[in-house]
Amino acid sequence: MAAAAPNLSIKLGRKEFWALWLTLFLIAYNISVISPVMPLLVRELNTSIGYIQSALVLFSLVTASFAPTSENLCRFYGRERIFLGGLLFYGLGIVAMALSPTIGVWVVSFSLLTGLAATPLVSAPWSIMDFAYDGKEEEQATVAFILASVIGGLSGSLLGGFIASNLGWRWSFTPSLIVFLLVLALGRKLPSTSVPRKVPIDWVGGLISFLGFGSILLGVGLAGEYGWWKPKQVFAIAGLVIPPFAVSIVPTLISVGVICLGFFAVWQRQQQRKPAGISLMRVGLLRNAVFVNGLLTATLHTLVTSGVQFNLYQSLPIILPLNPFQTAIAVLPYTLTMVVVVVLLLKQLKADQQLPPKYLVHIGLSLVIVGLLALYRAIAPNMTSLSILPALMIMGMGSGLFSVYIGRLTYATTSKREKPEGTGIYNPFQQLGSSLGRGILGTILVTSASAGVVDQVVQLMGVSFSSEQRQNAISTLQRMVQTFSKQERRDALAKVLPESVMAQLPEVARLAAVEGMHIALLVALAVGVVCLLLSTQLPKRGRRRP
Repeated sequence: MAAAAPNLSIKLGRKEFWALWLTLFLIAYNISVISPVMPLLVRELNTSIGYIQSALVLFSLVTASFAPTSENLCRFYGRERIFLGGLLFYGLGIVAMALSPTIGVWVVSFSLLTGLAATPLVSAPWSIMDFAYDGKEEEQATVAFILASVIGGLSGSLLGGFIASNLGWRWSFTPSLIVFLLVLALGRKLPSTSVPRKVPIDWVGGLISFLGFGSILLGVGLAGEYGWWKPKQVFAIAGLVIPPFAVSIVPTLISVGVICLGFFAVWQRQQQRKPAGISLMRVGLLRNAVFVNGLLTATLHTLVTSGVQFNLYQSLPIILPLNPFQTAIAVLPYTLTMVVVVVLLLKQLKADQQLPPKYLVHIGLSLVIVGLLALYRAIAPNMTSLSILPALMIMGMGSGLFSVYIGRLTYATTSKREKPEGTGIYNPFQQLGSSLGRGILGTILVTSASAGVVDQVVQLMGVSFSSEQRQNAISTLQRMVQTFSKQERRDALAKVLPESVMAQLPEVARLAAVEGMHIALLVALAVGVVCLLLSTQLPKRGRRRP
């Protein structure tokens, strides 16, 4: 049966609008709350920072990998049914996370249950909004939805950190549950954007795409613990070492992912040629140079900002003795400034705009780069929480400008009929950027800081290490940082280090954390420059085809 044309003229009531707004708030809160509660999770569930970080990557893995299948299910059953089903699934995941007795249950609840449910929940608000509004109303609704994600992230970091510090990490998911119930009450009668398309669901394509995206993202997530090429430790399943030669599991997983995506492309091409078949995801939009360029630009921006914020949550408690809530307060100026900028731009959209959006995107990215440079200078052993305030505010101003206008330019040459497909690609890629930021920049921070501690301790002890001994010491310290609590690390190190060195260890760790942040920020700066160069190829204004 041929596809029915989407309903391009629908009405969205106040209740339904707030249901969609709160949905984006809910997703952002639930992700952002993980960083401030991470130390408490590590201690209570007897796990490691690296394991929690891998769970965050796995969440994005599941969300991104399920996106093609989610779009296929929406075409088969209708987007609104899949949205409500995903919402119920997400609520179940929230409850399971808060009640998790072990880290295994928590990872399944967060990464699998909420990861699968988040895919239709993230794409549906944007798709429905696109059909309900046009012109200035659409621009204002777009900014409002951006604001929902920003405020959700701010609330997760601040409110979630405060609740975790005073009541425990389990209670930090209470706001998520409250918002879930509100969305469930307000979003029962969402408008229909399309007639369901009764064609076979491409389960084979969905499985191949999941394996492809999943292997690549999982490889990136495990790089910190297992090494990018040379193995830091053996990866084994039921006693079987994988791979059976002296190479880390990471390049193996990435290679498998690339091969699967190659098979996926071939499979989709064959499916498109069948009269009764259906392609899981059409590649036509991926041939749109403007869309792909905007997609990559936005993904790199997310990589930089998410990675830098994640590293601040990890490094500030070492450089400045801060608890999770105090750390959230220290990082708050970035998000708060971004919110203010987005709100001001929401009002500005009511008036005629003189400066082309492309130039505003350039200004925004330039401010992010300037903010990174200022943050590099501010991070120092004698810094205070106020030292990083100007840098975070500059970055927040840049991200606010960028976030408001990048979407308009990304979809500049797409039609409304193509928007749901584009959203199904765009949003998971932002999750991918966030995971890559935490995975790459987080790994750089931990590796560099661990190397700095080992080198300074060796110098203090007046001994010499071979290259192999040094690498083993760095790997051991990395595992301790990601697995042990602060007191457990001190107890373990006290058994092998003299008292004179232990007395200087806090200062050694502070200096190493500063150096690690500097190296990670240099990498973030390089990615930011690439992002700015990519943005030069965007169109000046967003003019979507009918």
